[in-house]
Amino acid sequence: MLTRRAWLGSSLLATTGCSTEKRDAGWPAAWDRILIEKAASAEAPRFDEQESLVTRLFPPGYRYHTRLREGRVHDLRASAEYALALLEIGAPAGRARAERTLNRVCALQDTDPASKWYGIWGYYLEEPPPKMDTADWNWADFLGGTLLLIDIRHGDRLDVGLRARVRAAIRHAALSVQHRNVEAGYTNIAVKGTFVCAAAAERLGLEDLAAYARERMSRVAAYIAESGSFAEYNSPVYARVTLTDLTRMRMYLHPGAVRDAAARIESRLWLHLARHWDGYRRQFAGPMSRCYETDLGEPFWLEKALGGRLGLANPALRGQYGDLDTAIHDLRCPEALAPDFLRPKPAFHREIFRVSPAPSRPVQGATLVGPDYSLGTVNQGDFWVQSRPLLAYFGGPARPASFIRLRLVKDGYDFSSGLLWTVQQGGNVLALVNFRSPGGDRHPSLDPIKGGEFQCGRLFLELSFEGLGEGFSFRKVDDRGSIAGGGIQADFQLRGGRFGSRPLHLGGSATRRSATYTVDFLPPGAASRVMWALTGAAWCVFTLTLSGQPLDALAWPCEVEATADRVHATWETPAGLLEVSGLSKAATIEDHRKSFGERINSQDIPLARLEESKP
Repeated sequence: MLTRRAWLGSSLLATTGCSTEKRDAGWPAAWDRILIEKAASAEAPRFDEQESLVTRLFPPGYRYHTRLREGRVHDLRASAEYALALLEIGAPAGRARAERTLNRVCALQDTDPASKWYGIWGYYLEEPPPKMDTADWNWADFLGGTLLLIDIRHGDRLDVGLRARVRAAIRHAALSVQHRNVEAGYTNIAVKGTFVCAAAAERLGLEDLAAYARERMSRVAAYIAESGSFAEYNSPVYARVTLTDLTRMRMYLHPGAVRDAAARIESRLWLHLARHWDGYRRQFAGPMSRCYETDLGEPFWLEKALGGRLGLANPALRGQYGDLDTAIHDLRCPEALAPDFLRPKPAFHREIFRVSPAPSRPVQGATLVGPDYSLGTVNQGDFWVQSRPLLAYFGGPARPASFIRLRLVKDGYDFSSGLLWTVQQGGNVLALVNFRSPGGDRHPSLDPIKGGEFQCGRLFLELSFEGLGEGFSFRKVDDRGSIAGGGIQADFQLRGGRFGSRPLHLGGSATRRSATYTVDFLPPGAASRVMWALTGAAWCVFTLTLSGQPLDALAWPCEVEATADRVHATWETPAGLLEVSGLSKAATIEDHRKSFGERINSQDIPLARLEESKP
């Protein structure tokens, strides 16, 4: 599997789990080297010789986990990855720098077994774990995995004393992962930590840790089997993280239960991604549980997995950035699924992501892909900054992408206590927005709203259209908005809503290439104190229709009935009668889930598993 990197030397072919099998010539070995060299060259100007660490310019603004807000910092994870890139290149000067960096990184790990932060690192030299807003235990998984790659791929060429320190750091990280014992539904970390424990156990001879890794992998597989899919559903960034660690298991672990389960989960994850691929625009269609950038950009990892056939990314011709993970991992899309990525086709897909105990409905997504647009929603979603509970793409595959995104914004940042409940049939969405309490402000758990009270200057729902192109039509009449341009027709209507005693209304504005519709729960003005216990009504219902042809959704009647406790909405569309119901005031997430109802043509929406077999 490593012959594409023959320039690294034949000694790498002896690595556990590797073979000499060749890949499609559409991804030549030279591209791996280009990605590695670009990754290293991008970090070289940022390297601090005095500290032997890579620096970052930290921007202003909120970042969860850290208290730092602005300035230059020394990034420990980036430093470890830079050391790995230098070792991959193999130049003597680079190797010396990598060894200095690794000594520094290992020295900054908390190695006291009695410590609350045992086995982890801070994000930055300037902020060790005790000084962080909330320490990130995932750093044992991430840095532990990078150090394992260094030990596996380059350990026999490291200074003896340094290799001992690297292996000690791996052991501390693996024991931290074991002690934390993250839940199986935290997909990317559940898989990543399993690789750390399994690989550390094999390389360090820790049988107790090996037994834990087998048990943990069994739990992950059982959790996926329960729904047939992934709790961290359709996340471009975290699906890649998960696939990378499943690939590491295939490449580096000895044959056995962990590697066998990893292979089955890897196949299931590729199927999951294939079912959400919008081949017309070469994006993953919505909905997405976690997303950093709405535009997929030039995904080297996906291009490599498809043998260079996707036509999105060519390291030799495009971009100035590297991609170390893509270069050193044997990413492979199953050939049977390759046509789903390479040949665009229309489809409508439902998929259960998480099961729920009765009477709550399972978390299920709906995705429509067609020549003019794709539209995806999740029936139960939230508005955390990483969430994409309603997302559409339109136009062609050009970058930057043209898309439609729904957000709930409080004082300039996405509001985690907002909830979205949807019913989608084809290009039609009926949705209810309400609020949870207790809940989070900027983060669901790390930034909790205390006592159900918070200060707020403005709180609003926003539906934005990006990349419409010049000359599009924008309209807003009363509580109805319509867009025509970019190859799509869109109709967005506020069907009802209140916040306290205030009825809600639709606002809107447009620029040369974009448009936005807003619903103000709290209009802009002097900051006021919101107390959920006294607010009462806090909800809105809207409808959205997308089409490639002219439409008149105004003629489709929608009825909304609201009481002090509940909201029920019905919408008659050519695709069927859509119904959604839920609570009309802030409540616990458990109460919201029990009260949520979704129907089409007076029938419960069918529940669809991605695949019936167990991974």
